[in-house]
Amino acid sequence: MSGGGGGAAISGCVLLVGAGGIGAPAALALAAAGLRELRVADDDEVEITNLHRQILYDDDDIGRPKLDAFAEALRRRFPALRVDRRYGRFTPSSAAALLPGVSVVVDATDNFATRFLLADVCHLTRTPVVHAAAIRWRATVMAVSGAGGPCYRCLFEDLPTGDAPSCATAGVAGPVCGVAGAIAADRALAILAGDASVYGRIATYDGLADVLRSVPVAARPACALCGDRAAISTIDASRYVTACADGDRGGGAPSHLNTGDQDHG
Repeated sequence: MSGGGGGAAISGCVLLVGAGGIGAPAALALAAAGLRELRVADDDEVEITNLHRQILYDDDDIGRPKLDAFAEALRRRFPALRVDRRYGRFTPSSAAALLPGVSVVVDATDNFATRFLLADVCHLTRTPVVHAAAIRWRATVMAVSGAGGPCYRCLFEDLPTGDAPSCATAGVAGPVCGVAGAIAADRALAILAGDASVYGRIATYDGLADVLRSVPVAARPACALCGDRAAISTIDASRYVTACADGDRGGGAPSHLNTGDQDHG
């Protein structure tokens, strides 16, 4: 890949949360398609165990902040792409500063707390979001409209109790991350183009069987986020009880976001 992208410039800013195994291939696909503005949030450093799936990095990047290596690798391939680096996690306190000017969010995170936080924040700010995950040999991607359900909570309801499997504990096949990133980029590009057909479905990829499926997801009337009697109207840090909220638990005070009409392109 080289140059400024594969076609005409695509207007709009994508916020990519996570510069790892899903975020890297998603960014490559978005830039190759012509995206010109990418905002990326991450707080991690490159580790040797990342390299089999985080395809923008190599041995020389080990120990560096991911965002620095990420931006440099993209700039070499796509000089016209503007990469806005935001160091740190997506947390209840950082969310409001990360979203202004964003047309669509790509959730390339690796823990349930941040995924649910993203789902809630994006719904309350009416921002479209594409949730992408990969573990072992399976990838899942779901695009959610900023206008309402079905949302992430329609499908998964709330954070799991107890220890949930993660890439660190259960492992993940590198190519499966690539599939998740590619599908997430496809959904984000469709949203930027105004294609609403990507909402209300979840794509699943089984790497062992080499089967890709897309099935409809129904809005759940009792959903706490987008249902008829939705209970979630503010972002309360105490609701997100694992790693993403570590720096935001002091007192569990609600974080009020602008929930009025916004222009997200």
